[in-house]
Amino acid sequence: MILGTMLVAASTALTGAVEAKAILVDEPVTALGLAREIHSLAEVLPRTPGDGLPATTGSDVLLLEDLDGATFSPPIDAETDSLPAATGWSQQVLIESVNLTAPQTIAADPSAADTLLRLTVTVRQGARVVGTYVWWLNP
Repeated sequence: MILGTMLVAASTALTGAVEAKAILVDEPVTALGLAREIHSLAEVLPRTPGDGLPATTGSDVLLLEDLDGATFSPPIDAETDSLPAATGWSQQVLIESVNLTAPQTIAADPSAADTLLRLTVTVRQGARVVGTYVWWLNP
């Protein structure tokens, strides 16, 4: 009986440790992984002007500007395929043209030589923001 009680206590402790690890380690890695999928996609997309509307699904993403203002739930990968295993997660994307001489200022002319594009990806699990990640892209 003592041995059985010890086994139950040990298995309960191990289950708790695995759940704590998932909360403290796996979620930020998953959030960063989902954000990096968008970054990888953004790096290879054409920078040509389109209709100016954000994509609603991965298959709608043909140009970089299709990502601006888009929210993907379930998330998409760098190949624009939906990730149904990540149900409950979402990627929210913002692309801004930033003036290099005043980085806090949005550039009036995104094609000007002194601008960079700031890609911001906010990853949520449900309504909770798990991470916000920022990269710089060449226009």
